[in-house]
Amino acid sequence: MTTCKNCSFYFPVPENAGDYEAGKGDCVVEKQDAKGKYWLSKPTRTDSPSCPTFKKA
Repeated sequence: MTTCKNCSFYFPVPENAGDYEAGKGDCVVEKQDAKGKYWLSKPTRTDSPSCPTFKKA
């Protein structure tokens, strides 16, 4: 089973961040529409099952 930790869209929360928690991170996906590029971010954990946008790191 693949997990978020193995995805190139997964970014762990740095230890010096105010909301740091071991295993906590963000899934950041770049999107584009007629107005330009934008990024969608959602909180996730290293051991969460991967989603359909999974891309091996």
